[in-house]
Amino acid sequence: MDSNQDMQKDKNLIINTFRDLETRKELSSFLEDLLTEDEFLDFAQRIKIAKMILDDKTYDEIAEKIGTSTATVSKIGQVIKYGKGAFKKELGGEK
Repeated sequence: MDSNQDMQKDKNLIINTFRDLETRKELSSFLEDLLTEDEFLDFAQRIKIAKMILDDKTYDEIAEKIGTSTATVSKIGQVIKYGKGAFKKELGGEK
């Protein structure tokens, strides 16, 4: 099996696992078991950055407020611009 097939299997595992969680409490407990505190913080940071980009904040404003580099902010900006559109849909009001 090639690495693309392995990656797709891994993605499906994650998606199906999250989809099978039925309540907010189950999701919270699962994430607390799955992620370290630093991983939780990194995950939240990406979401905060994306929200701020979608609110038309400058990269410098975001970097200063979040306490990260403009390079990190730029990476999230590139995902928003060229990704699959999930950030815009979920965080930017395009529902």
